[in-house]
Amino acid sequence: MTDAAELRRRTQELLAAHPPAGTDRLDFLKARFDAGLAWVHYPQGLGGLGAPRSLQVVVDSELEAAGAPDNDPRRIGIGLGMAAPTILKYGTEEQKQRFLRPLWVGEEVWCQLFSEPGAGSDLAALGTRAVREGDGWVVNGQKVWTSSAHLARWAILIARTDADVPKHAGITYFLCDMTDPGVEVRPLR
Repeated sequence: MTDAAELRRRTQELLAAHPPAGTDRLDFLKARFDAGLAWVHYPQGLGGLGAPRSLQVVVDSELEAAGAPDNDPRRIGIGLGMAAPTILKYGTEEQKQRFLRPLWVGEEVWCQLFSEPGAGSDLAALGTRAVREGDGWVVNGQKVWTSSAHLARWAILIARTDADVPKHAGITYFLCDMTDPGVEVRPLR
C-alpha cells in the first residue's frame, strides 16, 4: 500500500531526476504522469499508483514547494473532471492508453458538447441524433455554449441514439474528434 511517506519519496525522486528549473514543462508533466504522481488514485500505468485519492495533496504540496509546473487545470478542466473519469471507468484499455496521458499533461484540450440551441442543458429535449453506420456512428445536430471548443482537440458529446424510449433514456456519450469532417466551430456573436 502506498502511504504519504512513500509518495514523498517518489516525489523527491521525480524532482531529483527532473529538476523543475531545468526541465521543459511538458517533459516534467510527462515524467510526473509516468511516475504515477499525476492522479495517485488512478491505476499504475495510467498516471497513478492505486493509492487513496486523499493522498494527492501530499504530492501536490511537495511539487508546489519545489516550484514544479502544473498542468493548467483551468484550461483542461473538462478533460480532467469529466472525460478522464469516464474513460477510466468505461473506456477500453486502448482508449485509456491513448487518451489519459495527453489529456492529463494538457497536450490535448477537451470540451463538452451537451447544450443545444432551443434546449439549453435540458437533456430531455436533446435534438442531436447519432445513427449507427457500419462500425461507426453518424452524428447530426448542433451544440452551443461550448467553452474552449475553439481550442479543443477532443470533445465529450451526447446524442440521442434511441428515440423510442423515454426522453431521459436512449442517450449515448461519445468521444468526438473535433477535427473530423463535418465538425464546425463558430463563435457566438
